[in-house]
Amino acid sequence: MFNKELLKLYFICGTTTCLGKDLYTVVEDALKGGITLFQFREKGEGALEGREKVELAIKLQELCKKYNVPFIVNDDIELALEIDADGVHVGQDDLGVDEIRKLMPNKIIGLSIGNEEEFKQSKVEYVDYVGVGPVYVTQSKDDAGGAIGYEGLELMRRFLPQMPLVAIGGIQTQHIKDIMKTNVDGVSIISAISYSDNIEKTVREMIEQF
Repeated sequence: MFNKELLKLYFICGTTTCLGKDLYTVVEDALKGGITLFQFREKGEGALEGREKVELAIKLQELCKKYNVPFIVNDDIELALEIDADGVHVGQDDLGVDEIRKLMPNKIIGLSIGNEEEFKQSKVEYVDYVGVGPVYVTQSKDDAGGAIGYEGLELMRRFLPQMPLVAIGGIQTQHIKDIMKTNVDGVSIISAISYSDNIEKTVREMIEQF
């Protein structure tokens, strides 16, 4: 059973969003700091593929298990099934969530929704949570749309009053308190954690904002 508490501090990362650092160490430091969910998002120029990607995913999955933090795979349904990940997160252009639910009846499924139009075409009854954003302009995701701000978060909460929602996109530690006032259940962070000089400390400071 999915618990929305898992969305509180949701870390998303891959080798292309922690350049110059070892991803395993980055994730371990984030887990030590107290992240509540981890998504392996191996995308972009220079991203690992094939066996290399699978082997890294398995290592990170084992690391997350040690800390009792669910391990989610971004977009790659085949990888998620192969390694028996805890779930997947998909965007609007990926395989339909109704199809994914058939393949993964008991796993966590997350879906990105950025605006009213996307909401109307989304089969939200098949998902466990929705990622809403980008709240701010972001460099970490080259496929992210325009910033939706707090108004966009509030709008999505009106559309989905009961759905667990997590905000994403350009979020820094100082934004968390204001974002939580929009009644979302947590924040997704990429670069504010992965490029921090002291990841464990940064994560602890973020947790204190809730």
